[in-house]
Amino acid sequence: MNGKRSTVVPAVLAIALAVAVIAFGMYAGIPINQTNTSTLLQAGSSGTTSSTSQSQAQVTTSQASPTAKSASSPGEGTLSVLLTDPPSVPQGVTRVYVSYRDLQVHISGAGNQSGWTTLQTAGEIELLGTVNVSQTISSVKVATGDYNQLRFNISSAQVTFQGQNYTAFVQSAELVVPIHNGITVDASVASATIIDISPTVINIGSPSTPEFIIRSVASAYPVPPGSVTASMQQQGGKTSLVGLGWWRATLQNDTANLVIGGASLNATSLKIDVTNTGSNSTRLTLVVVSPLASALPPITRGYLPETFVGSAVFSILPNGTLVPLTFAMPMAVGEQSSVSASVFTPLGLNLSAGASVSLSYNGPIRLGFLGPEVDQAIIMPHQQYLITVLGTQALASYVVVAS
Repeated sequence: MNGKRSTVVPAVLAIALAVAVIAFGMYAGIPINQTNTSTLLQAGSSGTTSSTSQSQAQVTTSQASPTAKSASSPGEGTLSVLLTDPPSVPQGVTRVYVSYRDLQVHISGAGNQSGWTTLQTAGEIELLGTVNVSQTISSVKVATGDYNQLRFNISSAQVTFQGQNYTAFVQSAELVVPIHNGITVDASVASATIIDISPTVINIGSPSTPEFIIRSVASAYPVPPGSVTASMQQQGGKTSLVGLGWWRATLQNDTANLVIGGASLNATSLKIDVTNTGSNSTRLTLVVVSPLASALPPITRGYLPETFVGSAVFSILPNGTLVPLTFAMPMAVGEQSSVSASVFTPLGLNLSAGASVSLSYNGPIRLGFLGPEVDQAIIMPHQQYLITVLGTQALASYVVVAS
């Protein structure tokens, strides 16, 4: 008995001493060295040492796990991508179908080669059905944070003209779209951004054998958080933009608007006065002069002729000089791309908000475009002609009587 007591008492004293040390350390805010504590406990009983050490290890892991989880698994929020379309299409075009793929969003601060998150792998949309309406093309969960760009590829396009469907040649298939002022995705509230895509469709063929070329440019804007509706968060959902104050303010603050203040035309000269009355700059690229066989409906925005055949088409140089464009027919295989590159030239004249410019040409004007095989006409005095000026996300038309 005495031997057992002599063994037990030191063990009890050792355990009591260890508990006192731990309690004092916790009270004083002094970190306790686990190895030293374990040594003290081992002096008392090996079985007690094992269970206590495991318990302390579990507590340490449990306390560290929330930090590790937040670092490896950031919060997520809902991001919806809407698309709307103010198109520029020739008369007779009633539908423009676009197939797109690899819709992605880019997080701010990352390089252009990284920081992209795929939102939608593929989809299709009819653009003329989104005039004054937005359609949701994606609504998914993404990591919370600030995003500044979208991008996607237009893989193919089809145009309905006079009731028939035609494949359109797509120029500038990849679109990288900046989000004006960026957008913040937060876990507590739904976020949405709207792409304002502006395709220009032209017919370089005849009315009976059309050849369509389509080029699109786009901008994107955040939808105010309080204005994100349930329909905006539904794939395929449509939302009317008519009467929405935030959308009206967006158009007023971030778009170009071309106005032709006057023009003069005769067989050997052309002059056009153009003003950008909008709040954003545009790049003027093309002028089209077409004879008018009949009266036009009221021109409110812009008017593209049914075909460029029989028209005079000019490229706009940075100094405002106009250069005639002509191409031989019939076109060889693959020549359509060269026509597209010339019609949608990377050159052009940058016209800032509120600025005006006079575009001019001096020399014989031939109404042919795809000549000289096509019969070319000249400008006739006293006849009406439609003058159309194309810019980036802007279009203006004007009717002039030739002198």
